[in-house]
Amino acid sequence: MDERLKRVFYAVPAAAGMVFCLWYLSRAAINLCYTDYIRLVNSYLPDVTNPAKFLVPDILTRCPVTYLFRIINVKLLRYNTWFDMILGVLSMGLGAFALGLYARRREMNPVYFLLLMAVYYSLHQWEMLTNGTGWVCYLAVSGFFWHFAVLDYAAWDGASHRRDRLLLYLLPFPVILAAAGQYCASYAAILFFAYVMLLARDRGMRRRTLVWAFGLVFAMTAFGLYLWSNSYAVYEHRETTELTLMAAWKTDFLFPARFLVKSFASDLVGIGPLLSWEGHGAAGEAAVYGTGILAIALYLWALVKILRTRMWEDTILPILLVLSGGLNHLLVLAARWIFLDDGYGMSSRYALQYRMGILGILLVFAAAESARDEAGIRFSRPRRVLEVACMALACCAVLAGTLYTDREEIRTAPYRKAMMEEAKNIALHWEEASDEDLKLYLQHDPEQVRKAMKILEDNRLNVFR
Repeated sequence: MDERLKRVFYAVPAAAGMVFCLWYLSRAAINLCYTDYIRLVNSYLPDVTNPAKFLVPDILTRCPVTYLFRIINVKLLRYNTWFDMILGVLSMGLGAFALGLYARRREMNPVYFLLLMAVYYSLHQWEMLTNGTGWVCYLAVSGFFWHFAVLDYAAWDGASHRRDRLLLYLLPFPVILAAAGQYCASYAAILFFAYVMLLARDRGMRRRTLVWAFGLVFAMTAFGLYLWSNSYAVYEHRETTELTLMAAWKTDFLFPARFLVKSFASDLVGIGPLLSWEGHGAAGEAAVYGTGILAIALYLWALVKILRTRMWEDTILPILLVLSGGLNHLLVLAARWIFLDDGYGMSSRYALQYRMGILGILLVFAAAESARDEAGIRFSRPRRVLEVACMALACCAVLAGTLYTDREEIRTAPYRKAMMEEAKNIALHWEEASDEDLKLYLQHDPEQVRKAMKILEDNRLNVFR
């Protein structure tokens, strides 16, 4: 394929995915401050340029890049949530272009790449798309993808380009300190693993090991600054248990296993269909757990293929994404077990984090052939045919779950929009609205909702402009 044609081919699906997400938003969302926006309004509006609200000890936990865009939104657009939603789609597109760059450099099979893009833009993440406050999460994850892609290329060519070396050293600072927030924990952990792996792989090669060592130092320095700022933060959770982890575990020993299996199920099928299945009794529950077990099996199979082919000698991006996805499942369990709800990990809010693992698995399958050749592994023809057939079935299962979820979410979109229209009506008449309506449609704390609505109305922002 001609180089110019390659560039177009690996760029068009990324752009098409953004158009798809914008189309979905036009069917599912409206301009309305609700849920997470209530806290932001009460914390930062109307005086969004007030330095006192910006220069706080835990500033690095608050994704500082959002301050600039909040000022733009309030001053120029009267706080329009569509601005944030569009930022989210554009930020997501940045990650898709990073994957396209990797695929072009690796000359990935076009079928695999199209499958990759279908999964990347899946509507598992509908809640992150429709809730514009999450746009910075897309920016952070796209930053992870770009860093991992640059690191993959540098690992392949020995970091021979100065531009790549500078990116490896500098990227952790804007990503961790400006955009990532709590997401930086898994990012820093994966970078630590990657650099240690490369140091072990390239030991004795002084120039390379210096690059990896400096990359590790810069990444951990950025993470250390985040942890310092985080030490000043105060987090609030509602409806949580007062039990310790061990006490809760003794009360319900299988809770962590159920939580994890269900959260892995949401890798393949979105939370909407999964909840619908659970409503059909024992058979539905079995389907949910079966889907989760299948997803875990795909992770384990990918790890086996990585180890068997010594994939790190050929490419590391698939490895980093698989480990990121698995680690994010564990981090969600560690952070959310306090709600004592074994379905909490299925939330659409976490689909962005989990998706990295499924993308990594698909990349492992795509890279397995060249990695096996690199490692000098030869299989008999029947075994090779069997393995290819199993990978094809696995890819079909991932695609089927993605298309099924997309179909269900597209069908549900008009109902989500109708719900938001009703919420808008409640917001416009907030003074007469009951506590129950405010809690149902806007946010769980009626007093905080009233405070936020008054700020918006007094300053003619959002639905009051």
